[in-house]
Amino acid sequence: MQSISKQRGLTAISWFLIIALAIMVIIFFIRLIPIYIDGYSVKQAVASLAEDSKLVKTSPKAIKKSLLTKLNLNSVYSVTGDDIYVSRKKGKTLVEVDYEIRENVLGNLDFVVSFNSEVTLP
Repeated sequence: MQSISKQRGLTAISWFLIIALAIMVIIFFIRLIPIYIDGYSVKQAVASLAEDSKLVKTSPKAIKKSLLTKLNLNSVYSVTGDDIYVSRKKGKTLVEVDYEIRENVLGNLDFVVSFNSEVTLP
């Protein structure tokens, strides 16, 4: 009979659990990375509004339409017109995009990721 101190390595069940955990982590990252890439694209599109001098004197509806066009060109379809808020105060225009994405991972397990991007137009 061997003593416990001479036994080394993992059992088959331990290896199975480690591999299953690694697969779950990989699945989570595969599902989350595109969501964050879209979030970065939204942030860049909102920031590009500040560089467009034509939008300063346009209506809030035109600003929304311009932003949605930029997002559609970048293949971001998770943001709708209801997620974009445009308000004017004291000669400045605040454009805010506030949205969340629900992504199904496995069964009834979902990710809920919230994003908020804003820019003030002069």
